[in-house]
Amino acid sequence: MKKFICLLSIFFLFISCKKTNNKSDSITKSIDYSQLNSFIQDSLSDFRILNKNYNQVFELWDDIKIISSTSDVILGDPRTLIFSLESFKLEVEKINDKQLPGKLNVPPIIGRFRVYKTNVLKINSNNINLENIDLFKNNIADIVISYNALIKMMNKIAKESLESNKLDFTVEVE
Repeated sequence: MKKFICLLSIFFLFISCKKTNNKSDSITKSIDYSQLNSFIQDSLSDFRILNKNYNQVFELWDDIKIISSTSDVILGDPRTLIFSLESFKLEVEKINDKQLPGKLNVPPIIGRFRVYKTNVLKINSNNINLENIDLFKNNIADIVISYNALIKMMNKIAKESLESNKLDFTVEVE
């Protein structure tokens, strides 16, 4: 009987050690948010901004505020990035790319916006873990690249639009 109790005790001790090891494995497999923060701070290109000189063109598009908040979402606290991105995805998904207002309703802006929107929507922040952290980082980089391309084109189109309006005005005055 003593032998049985001794074997049973060793068995339970072995089982409890095994469970403890599983817990430590799951802890070590969690995301290192300091590395994610370093990636965001060091590896992403700078965010372009809309040129305030062209606000009269940009103000026609109410959703520009959502798009402009991209940098706030991505540069925020990395521990809340997953939740911020999910909320942001819902906002971007609502933007209608078929009816951009005024001078912004041109194929170069529509195309760049669609690429930007696709990159935002494809990021899977619900299931971020160590196996897909590199994919997650690549998707964030794609969002920044497409955002910058969109903002660059919007600034260019707005500038050209205002310059052509000035030329039209000077021709009419003469």
